[in-house]
Formats: sequence, structure tokens, C-alpha cells
Amino acid sequence: MSDARFLYAEIDALPGAEDDVASLLTDYALRVRAEPGNRRFDVFTMANREGRFFVYEEYESTAAFQAHESADYCAVLNRQLETLAAGGQSRLTWLEPVE
Repeated sequence: MSDARFLYAEIDALPGAEDDVASLLTDYALRVRAEPGNRRFDVFTMANREGRFFVYEEYESTAAFQAHESADYCAVLNRQLETLAAGGQSRLTWLEPVE
């Protein structure tokens, strides 16, 4: 059985912070994609909801995701979202493949 991890994150930018959140996520994506064990990190905006961002992520293992979470730039992004996102953070949803 695979130890791969799949999830998505949703972020609702506060009014007026949409461009700041988009810029942060774009820069962050470049770093995450370079991590060992990262398979995908794709950033989207929701087509029917201005200011809502959707990030799809795949990691080859739990250890790869844990390494991602412990990266200093992960903590920096989370601190920045405290003042830019509704609720002060992203909302994570874990996914399981249907086999």
C-alpha cells in the first residue's frame, strides 16, 4: 500500500488582499515544487468565487509532507496568511484515492 499523501487547501483572501495572497502562493509554489518528495503543488483561483484560492498538493509519503510542514518558509507563509486570509489560515482537506 502506498504512503502517498494527497490534499487540498482553500484560502479565502480578505477583501483587498487578493493580489498579495496570489503573489505569496506563486512564490511559495516554486519552493514547494523543489522539495524532495513533492509530486504536485498547483495553485488555482476558484472560477466562481473571487478571492478564493485552491491549492492541490501531492507528496510521495507522510515523511515528505512532514518535511514540507517543517520548512521555515511554510511557517512564514502561515504567519503571513494570519493577516491576509479569512480565519487567518488555510483550510486543509485530506484526500484518499479510490481504488
